[in-house]
Amino acid sequence: MIRATYRLQFRGGVGFREAAAIVPQLAAAGISHLYASPLFAAATGSTHGYDVTDHGAFDPVLGPDGDFDALAQTLRRHGMGLVLDIVPNHMAASPENLWWRDVLKHGEGSRYARHFDIDWSRKLILPILGKPYGRALAAGDIGRGEHPQWGPVLKVPGHDLPLAPGTETIADVHALHETQHYRLAYWRLGRDGLTYRRFFEITGLVGVRVEDEAVFDDVHALVERLVREGKVAAVRVDHVDGLAEPAAYLRRLSERLGVPVFVEKILEGDERLPDWPVEGTTGYEFIAGLSALLTDPAGLARLAQDYAAVSEDDVDRLSREAKREIVTRNLAGELEHLTRVVLALFARDPATRDWGRATVREAIAALMVGMPVYRTYLPEGADDRGDQDLAVLAKARHRAAAEPLEDEAVLDDLVALLLAKDDDPLRRELVVRFQQTTGPAMAKSEEDTLFYRHHRLLALNEVGGGPDQALGPGPFLRAARSGGLAPTSTHDTKRGADARARLLALSDPEAAVMWSHVWWTMPGDVPDRLRWAFAQMLFASHPLMPDPDFADRFREAALKTVREAQEETSWTRGDPQFEAVVAEAAGAMAAATDRFAALERVTRAGAVLGLAMALLKTVCRPAPDVYEGGFGWDLSMVDPDNRRPVDFAAEAALCERARGTPVEALAADWRDGAVKARILLEGLRVRAERPELFSRGDLLEAPLSGPAAASFFALMRRSGEDVALAVVPIRPLPLLGDCGLALSVPGLVVATSRPLRERFSGASLPVGGIDLSAHLAAAPVLVATSW
Repeated sequence: MIRATYRLQFRGGVGFREAAAIVPQLAAAGISHLYASPLFAAATGSTHGYDVTDHGAFDPVLGPDGDFDALAQTLRRHGMGLVLDIVPNHMAASPENLWWRDVLKHGEGSRYARHFDIDWSRKLILPILGKPYGRALAAGDIGRGEHPQWGPVLKVPGHDLPLAPGTETIADVHALHETQHYRLAYWRLGRDGLTYRRFFEITGLVGVRVEDEAVFDDVHALVERLVREGKVAAVRVDHVDGLAEPAAYLRRLSERLGVPVFVEKILEGDERLPDWPVEGTTGYEFIAGLSALLTDPAGLARLAQDYAAVSEDDVDRLSREAKREIVTRNLAGELEHLTRVVLALFARDPATRDWGRATVREAIAALMVGMPVYRTYLPEGADDRGDQDLAVLAKARHRAAAEPLEDEAVLDDLVALLLAKDDDPLRRELVVRFQQTTGPAMAKSEEDTLFYRHHRLLALNEVGGGPDQALGPGPFLRAARSGGLAPTSTHDTKRGADARARLLALSDPEAAVMWSHVWWTMPGDVPDRLRWAFAQMLFASHPLMPDPDFADRFREAALKTVREAQEETSWTRGDPQFEAVVAEAAGAMAAATDRFAALERVTRAGAVLGLAMALLKTVCRPAPDVYEGGFGWDLSMVDPDNRRPVDFAAEAALCERARGTPVEALAADWRDGAVKARILLEGLRVRAERPELFSRGDLLEAPLSGPAAASFFALMRRSGEDVALAVVPIRPLPLLGDCGLALSVPGLVVATSRPLRERFSGASLPVGGIDLSAHLAAAPVLVATSW
């Protein structure tokens, strides 16, 4: 049983030996499974492992295979297992990838030509040149060379490319290039001229046709062996929505492996997880649910009032605008491919053959803009799944009608194509590619554009959530009753859990008023909408302990924000002068964190909410997931900041201090984070003592009464004679004293049917209405059990 996971980012100094070294401390903390980022061979210098070059081998930078075996043995000795992150959707489009190199050399004749999603009606476009082809040729950027293993190659900066057999003797470089199966091109051609499916808009990652059984076998051979040998206990499937047939893939994977499967899947609003043979998701909806629970609507309304004075606050309009830009500009090549396919299908029918290219292109873009979720699963769902897909497309069609179309009737013909039930290969291609494109369109426009343009309350700008997400306990309870994992931080979150909690504390009405007096005083010559954004980013992450690198880290996060927003500057159309202004402003702000002294109580309220998040994830149904280093405060900013090296020895020492110190002392001296470690350790211990209770027992919102009831939230887990109760503050600011994190509670009563034991002090709680005020004066959260 997967009881609790610890996500470890391999690479960057963490290999198999380093992982094995921390297993004892993880086991002692109550972690049941090490949750590993991808371990397979990846592109040279990869910091994350999602750019796989060989599915059949471990990355040599992690250590020899023997070191992996030693890690597996260490895990087994400590009663732990390994959850492995696998990447079936894409691989590195790099000659380091043997499959890709063979395709470059032999073209459509390669044994791996069908392993990748390539349009073989044209030459394979390689958009890797720093300037247009003719200029690169004239500048000598393209030339002949000799690779020590591959023999004669075509050399370009950063790449050695194999030559087609029989072309090695051609002397002229241009003539040699023209005889290859590939065509070198300026990197900007990747936007609209690519001949292979890519991951999002990253041309360096090529889509894999894992829906083909032979390709599936090649991709998963090593994973299957590791499962058979008992070295892998579960897998996490990266970007499942990128696959052509997610349901069919997951059925095959589940049958082959016979271990729990988790999927990286973003659920929007009330969207249900398809009926897949999986344990659940990796937990983005859990993070969004926590934010829904801990956001005060009254304070958020005050923030909205102030924010509207400095920036556009129409989230729906901003969302549509961002998605329209991404679909028509960043994903122009994908849109053009879909347009060609639809035109070919429309041409077959006299009723639709008069729709022209521009009209069809606009209709496809409008339908994508109107999509309320990441994708549908049209070709493969059961009837109830089909009903959900029908509802999604109906909503998308309705929303698409608001786009500037010449004749919206084309939308009906387009939707009819997507829903037609036949075996036509071309229509099948349309359905698959449409669904494989709507996910990247949603992700790039929402997560990577809108979330960097709209800044009312940055805590809500997380994957699975959003500025206008539903608030209250409902979204949290739905996530708390689901399967899968319960994280509070991941390698993909925009900010660490405790940075997010600090921002959630700003939604208190009193805090929102304080904020209105502080944010505009921050220095820097940037527009007020960016001053607001940078001030929130800085408030969320300014360190509790001295950090000499913080100013540099903050500057990089600020620059990423304006580049991702794609307004004044971007990654591909940079404005160096504007970025210099942003960098200077970020430096000035980082030197002015003393302005936040007026928000000291809000900072402590944020720490209390961080403790609430930590406890809640240990008592819900999904398995709690601790991101590396997360036993202490996690105030990290967006990646790559959240993937910085972790001092695991310091984390172990923090946990040791937490175990040996009374919780009230930890709450008083809270800045070192030991109080968070104590909360997590106790929650994990309780879960380990009664695993069945937490995996299968009832989960109920426990009723609270008394003057302070509205400021708290209580969960009860119940199975037979076993009961566990967790009580956390959700509106802590008015209850904070002058120092520390303890709360002054005017009255809080919870009804219980069995006597309980408060876990931090060991005090007995009687049956009936228990007044919790005294208990919360020592520590701001409470966990109690019937054993």
